[in-house]
Amino acid sequence: MFIYPINQLTINNMTLKSSFFNKRGVSPLIATILLISFAVALGSVVLNWGKNIDMSKSEDTCSGASIKIKSIGNSEVCYAGSGENGYINFIISNNGDIDIAGLAIWIVGQKGTKLLDLDDFSIKKGDVLGVEDNSVKYDFNTYGNIKYIQFIPKVKITDSMDICPRNSVKAEKISVCD
Repeated sequence: MFIYPINQLTINNMTLKSSFFNKRGVSPLIATILLISFAVALGSVVLNWGKNIDMSKSEDTCSGASIKIKSIGNSEVCYAGSGENGYINFIISNNGDIDIAGLAIWIVGQKGTKLLDLDDFSIKKGDVLGVEDNSVKYDFNTYGNIKYIQFIPKVKITDSMDICPRNSVKAEKISVCD
């Protein structure tokens, strides 16, 4: 077995390290110029791509939708029934420029939430929709007492419905129906 002297290894290691770090690379000036040119090229690609986008305001299908909750006595919405036989009553008016083709109703209870998708509740422009029977059912056993209800209008676009959450109204005054 041959043992290298420590000085020999140290010198050999230094020689190896120095030969590794003496490789020539890109100078910092050239690297900076390359990075700046890459950024400018990428910026011009993004700007040219952005010019091709039509920035004119496309027709917002929900812009003419506007609903309002009418008061029922001292509340905005009332409920009747109990347990799984509960239901809600409300009156909604269409104050917008277009017909409302349906409603999405989000009921937030103490135990959970319920989302109803009611495409058959249409409201013509300027008309009022009064729901005073048990057509909007609510299960008090499953969802608990009602905290609030949000009414979201839906508008018809060709063959499909578009939901308009920005035009929704929230009912927080909820009481028992007389």
